[in-house]
Amino acid sequence: MDYVKIPLSRVGVIIGPKGETKKRIEELSGCEIDIDSKEGIIEIKSKNEKDPLKSLQLIGTAKAIGRGFTPDKAIQLLEMDYYLEIVDIRDYVGRSKKRLATIRGRLIGKAGKTRKIIEDMTSADLAIQGHTVSIISDLEGLEATKVAVSMVLAGSEHGAVYKYLESFRRRKR
Repeated sequence: MDYVKIPLSRVGVIIGPKGETKKRIEELSGCEIDIDSKEGIIEIKSKNEKDPLKSLQLIGTAKAIGRGFTPDKAIQLLEMDYYLEIVDIRDYVGRSKKRLATIRGRLIGKAGKTRKIIEDMTSADLAIQGHTVSIISDLEGLEATKVAVSMVLAGSEHGAVYKYLESFRRRKR
């Protein structure tokens, strides 16, 4: 049995309307999940003896929903080729709330432009919430996205980040 704690504000998302999202996740993973909606704790019981990896993938799916991804995007983690990476912005800015807000704003960009460019160029999905940036992507896109995100967080010019992303896209083709 595994446990994952998610924010209380995201419990409803993992349950879904009339429990449909929870049912869908259970069917796709072959696991049973119990959700404590007062504490935000999700208990995962693996029923799939043939594929024990599914319960680990389900942990990632639950964490992704907790970090702000839609269930449709998070469910990609139940496939073999998708990964979740959570980057703590505080590793770059320390404990200053003001600096955290500034850097988070740089990462999102004006009207979401920077975030959208990173997502489009790497085929990754980003969720920026609180003091974390979460990434869902295939392995190749994950590495490029982590580099681009860390460049922005470390203070690189947006132009330099976009140049890096262009070179990544050229190499990928």
